[in-house]
Amino acid sequence: MDLALLVNHTYSIELCSGEKRIWRYLGEGAGGKVWWSDCTTGTIFNEDSILYAWTVTDHLRIDLPQNEGPQNVD
Repeated sequence: MDLALLVNHTYSIELCSGEKRIWRYLGEGAGGKVWWSDCTTGTIFNEDSILYAWTVTDHLRIDLPQNEGPQNVD
């Protein structure tokens, strides 16, 4: 999937193991590093620190907690 990533938007990620994750794109920081936040663990990391292959599979819309979970963006 070829997406233009939007800062502070949430994306479905598939790791090379097949595991699905939900990450929020935080954008490019100082030195050109690209930053993400794992929505499950709260961990903030840059792409250079990821030691496995992964891909963005979908752009998600996450509502307030009363929502039943992430939904695809139309």
